[in-house]
Amino acid sequence: MRTRPNIYVPNKAGHDYSSAERFGSLVFLTEGLIKRYNTNTIYRALADELNKAESQDFLLISSLSILNSIASGILAYKFGRVNYLLFHDGSYLERTVVFSSLIDQEN
Repeated sequence: MRTRPNIYVPNKAGHDYSSAERFGSLVFLTEGLIKRYNTNTIYRALADELNKAESQDFLLISSLSILNSIASGILAYKFGRVNYLLFHDGSYLERTVVFSSLIDQEN
């Protein structure tokens, strides 16, 4: 287990994410132009990096909605929860959704 969480950023673009570094180490999942309709390719690219994720890591919401959706799905499947960093009024907010407590998995 790492001593500091990773902060998974869906795409390395022109944004300054340095203020999020107080929560952990930035890890960019993709870089550059993403073809939003190539969902299988996106899934494989994200899964390769998110296989290294640990339960305390964060997903920083930014970029294309499909990147955030697939990354959230991978993390929720792996841990039953997702720790989000949301940018609001100039700073980041931590939010966690515990999916495993919200859905009856037997249905």
